[in-house]
Amino acid sequence: MINSEELENSLGRRIFNEFLSEHFAHSMPTLSQKFDKLTEMYFNFNRVVNISALRTLDDVYIKHYLDSVYPYKHFDGSCCDVGCGGGFPCMPLALVTPHEFLGIDGVAKKLTLIMNASFELCMKNISTLHVRAEELSKTRKFDTVSARAVADIDTALSYCAPLADKNGKIILYRTQNDERATTKTENKYKIELSEIIDYTLPSTEINRRLFIYRKTA
Repeated sequence: MINSEELENSLGRRIFNEFLSEHFAHSMPTLSQKFDKLTEMYFNFNRVVNISALRTLDDVYIKHYLDSVYPYKHFDGSCCDVGCGGGFPCMPLALVTPHEFLGIDGVAKKLTLIMNASFELCMKNISTLHVRAEELSKTRKFDTVSARAVADIDTALSYCAPLADKNGKIILYRTQNDERATTKTENKYKIELSEIIDYTLPSTEINRRLFIYRKTA
């Protein structure tokens, strides 16, 4: 159990709640409570199933929650999160936006946290599938497809691009050491680079890079 004093003393939680206050002021108290509940569930679950190496409150609020939701404005319509693991970025994004999210992963037990959290937090806009991206792409397409720190960028695009509908977005969370995909990959999957967005997570020294691709056909 996480006690209230630990929560109140967490710098990461304060930084994240400041972000929520700035961007989601109308629902901030409710969101903060839901993220606190999610944190408790995360730590309880992570003791049984190792879904993440992050073990401190500060790391969870900054490196899972803030990192996940910071680019929320770039997500639209139906969204698929590839290799979502325990639910990042799809779970925090589903809490702060109305978009429909599907989290997929090749390891079924990691998806349990998402399923439990969606029930406990009354999240109607997130679901999961234990399926490979290659298989799902044969039957479904999405407006936005995301992947956070999944493989190298060319491999990540090989998973994500087939899932994107025509004119759909592919959003890749990367570090600022990462370069764009090769021309060969972009041509093969009929995608073009729309934006590269470099940013620093608020009140931290964590530098991130977002690659946004568009499916052209």
